[in-house]
Amino acid sequence: MSGQSGVIYTSRDVEDVFRCLSTICTAGRLNSPQKSNPLYRRPPPLIRVSDVAFDKRAVERERFSFHLPPDYRFLYPAATLAYYLGASLEADGAAFIELGSGGRIVLPNFPEIELWMGDMLRRTFYLDCAVRYAVASGGALNGLDVRKALGRPAVDVFYMRPDERLLLYHDAGPNLDELPVWHMAAYLDPVPESVEALPYLLHSLSAIYSPRSSPMTERSLVSLSVNGFLGRQGVALPGVDKGERSVVVPSLMPARSQLWFSEGYPVDAVKATPRAFMNSQRYPRKKKVRVGIICNEADMSEEVDVVIEALSDAASAMQVFWGLDVSGFSRVFARGFDIIQLIGHCDERGFKCRDGFAKARDIEENNTPMFFFNSCSSHAEAAKLVDNGSACGVATFYRVLEEAAVDVCRNFYLMLGAGYPAYMAIDAARECSVLGKEYILIGDGSYCFGGDGLKPLYRISRHGEECTLSCTIGNVQKGYVVSTWSPEGKKMASDLGFETRFMSPEQLSAIAMKFKGFCIYNKSIYTSVREAAMKAAEDSRDDSHHCKRKRPRPGS
Repeated sequence: MSGQSGVIYTSRDVEDVFRCLSTICTAGRLNSPQKSNPLYRRPPPLIRVSDVAFDKRAVERERFSFHLPPDYRFLYPAATLAYYLGASLEADGAAFIELGSGGRIVLPNFPEIELWMGDMLRRTFYLDCAVRYAVASGGALNGLDVRKALGRPAVDVFYMRPDERLLLYHDAGPNLDELPVWHMAAYLDPVPESVEALPYLLHSLSAIYSPRSSPMTERSLVSLSVNGFLGRQGVALPGVDKGERSVVVPSLMPARSQLWFSEGYPVDAVKATPRAFMNSQRYPRKKKVRVGIICNEADMSEEVDVVIEALSDAASAMQVFWGLDVSGFSRVFARGFDIIQLIGHCDERGFKCRDGFAKARDIEENNTPMFFFNSCSSHAEAAKLVDNGSACGVATFYRVLEEAAVDVCRNFYLMLGAGYPAYMAIDAARECSVLGKEYILIGDGSYCFGGDGLKPLYRISRHGEECTLSCTIGNVQKGYVVSTWSPEGKKMASDLGFETRFMSPEQLSAIAMKFKGFCIYNKSIYTSVREAAMKAAEDSRDDSHHCKRKRPRPGS
């Protein structure tokens, strides 16, 4: 997130934090559906918690306001919707939204208010996108007829006040099941210090929830990973020793990207910190990158070749370092590589080097935005390197098998080199590995090589003899309109994602050339939708032939 306008300071007092966030929420003057266009959303100022009380004179009471108990469990989930609509936040004894017309929307209690705010954020933003597109082009976004859904012409809705639109969307509109899954969910501890993460989450329109999790053992994680890969149900979580409580299984809400700001290292989520987002702003996004590879174990050299091959088109230069000592290991991170791949061993002592063990906290100068620590139990060291200046990095929870490590590495760099953001690259690599849940991304998952990650990733799913094609787009700042195709022709869709209706593999193959981007099918990554569609059609024919061969003869 670039272009922030200054820093706002607040004390730890909950009413001070209310006033601070209310000022940010009401600072913008654009509150029409045009705000759903990311080009019209400027990043809010940074927030710092200090001993200085927030200036009460800066707060103006708005007629459109969210009234909430003075409790962070209510404030944080409501902040994003209030920010998007330009409503003020008021500490009150009851939970309700005061509308400019004098009416009210009564809000549920905790924890139901989290779901209510997340659902209304998703509904409001998506319908604003549909209204904006209908007014600009006369078309229907994702086939949504605004007049039919809301009972009013799109132009009338466009010129409504934000509180009027909220009430209309609350009472009308499509079923939530018909809307795309929300792009981002964040999990914040309900404490004053968590407010420092809000500028990043408000700008990306993240839904916010209180964290809930269970501890995870190494054995349970392996079982969970294997069962997830095979499509089985999860495993029961046994009790764990105190020393293993750093790895947790979070309770996650439906979202494309999951950001965990709480304690512990989460399975299936990004371990995020405000510092990582600040670090990310230090580094330019380059299309051609410099790659450093550290290999301290000669018997793991296959992985070196994998990285070189996967990044051959994206790299301007690559350098391999073999068998480094501790001091040499630390110096590599000061050399300005855009990404460093570490291949070797790691434990609680640090990374194994020729003459001892190197720790991330001892690296004096770190100019490396991204890294991949493909070594056992490297998550704690990875977190320290992000604290020490990196934007993000991939690491492991426990021990990893060499074959699985190579597969995850290959797929991650294949995606990253093609322009996908880090969170999409590691999610795809994990999805296509039997031990994918052993890996975690730490830091700013939106970091990518060049651009803003506005690149589609497709998935083909087979349902008997028919297929569906779904699409996820990696950009964090949502609101763009993208083109897609169906057997009936071209249509426009939201960058929140979309899914085609059921079609035969042959129908999908016929239009596959229209889609530009990688595709996941049957736990494999393909560099084109056409290639994946051809494989799906081949599998469908094989299954049909197999069923015919097994069909009993009449009268037998």
